[in-house]
Amino acid sequence: MSTPQGLAAEDAAVYGYGLVLSRADASIRAAARRELTAHRARRDAAEELWTEAAAAPVGYTTAPDTPTDPVQLAIRLESDCCEAWRAEIAAADTRERRSFCVDALTAAAVQLARWRTLVPGAPFEDLPGFPRD
Repeated sequence: MSTPQGLAAEDAAVYGYGLVLSRADASIRAAARRELTAHRARRDAAEELWTEAAAAPVGYTTAPDTPTDPVQLAIRLESDCCEAWRAEIAAADTRERRSFCVDALTAAAVQLARWRTLVPGAPFEDLPGFPRD
């Protein structure tokens, strides 16, 4: 079986928040640590729910458009998690997995909104998977 998108996104977020922390100043360091811990816990819990899943790919590459600003990178990580967990809800085959996906999507969306408040006036696209009508 392949790796669920949500699990892969959480694994990438754990790695990505390491990058955020390496670039973070004192104003966001505590929040970045908190999110690293939250994503690590969510990844570990997802691994327990999807025991039959293949392991997430080892190693990561950063795309040329990967933000170097730590807040922008955190925004990208949370946005990616939102998109992955939203897709995973549709694929969830048990009530427990579906509930986990909804909780994970909610957590990522809340943190995405928090990070966005630190970039006043920045144009952001709609929440992934939820376009405005």
